[in-house]
Amino acid sequence: MTETPNSTRPGPAPPDRRAPTLRNRLLDLWEITLYQVFRRLPIDLAPTLSRRSTVRNIREQRPWVVERARANLKRHRPEASDAQIEAWVNAFLDNIGRQVGEVATVGRQYAAGRIEIVEPERAQATAKRTAVVALCLHTGNWEVMLEALQAIGLSVVCAPIEWESRGQTWVISDLRKRNGLRLLPPDAGGLRAAMQEIRDGGILAIFVDEAREGKLMAPLFGRPPHLDGNLGIAARIARRTRTPVVLCYVTRIEDRRFRVFFGEAIDLPPDTKNPLDDVQFLNDLIEPVILERLEQWFFLDDEF
Repeated sequence: MTETPNSTRPGPAPPDRRAPTLRNRLLDLWEITLYQVFRRLPIDLAPTLSRRSTVRNIREQRPWVVERARANLKRHRPEASDAQIEAWVNAFLDNIGRQVGEVATVGRQYAAGRIEIVEPERAQATAKRTAVVALCLHTGNWEVMLEALQAIGLSVVCAPIEWESRGQTWVISDLRKRNGLRLLPPDAGGLRAAMQEIRDGGILAIFVDEAREGKLMAPLFGRPPHLDGNLGIAARIARRTRTPVVLCYVTRIEDRRFRVFFGEAIDLPPDTKNPLDDVQFLNDLIEPVILERLEQWFFLDDEF
């Protein structure tokens, strides 16, 4: 079980950033160094710098990202005007650009008063009462979610991450460890450790919206349910352990702030026999949330 937000997109095939070439090693070193520098900058400066460079790079070097985002917005919101679609495209790019720099500031956002947690007492009571499978989404700046949960005393375990490059993977892993997230083993023992976390009454976080090789796995958006990917894994674990699920996501709000939602514990339907029905049930929980926040969703430009 591994979180794999693969950033390969439709269009010209980019170089393999995980290949052990000298160029890639230098790029990995650059990404790690930039992260270390950004960690020491004022909290608003790093996102401002990263937004400008990232948006420019996407528009100039990866124009298919903009084209796909625009096409998917039109597909999901056919009633919108062209001007509104372009405003959402710009918001999508702005969100990605800021998130690149904000990663280094996670750990300082809560103390700076930038994180609003919806009904934190409910989240604490839920986590105290029962183990849960947290259905986490890539909206807003999802890394902020980990800082927020730690701030209210919740301990979370999550699958290790495999990003586009070794440098990016190192950065996110370091960030999550710094913010108290416990990572599962990156091998077959990861699933056993996840099951043990449930038996111990903990919080197992699974990022269930994902794309692989530019192809969207979840949400389904009208496609038949399938057992591939993290949504199927979450359904199987919840069913096998009779553990409720909780929806968990972040919304970017005004004044460079974030709203973190940790929902009610929801049980899978007791009379379901077909595993695909469980996948559909979980999809119906996450899909409306993503549709409402498309311009803040990382996988807006992926095919489905």
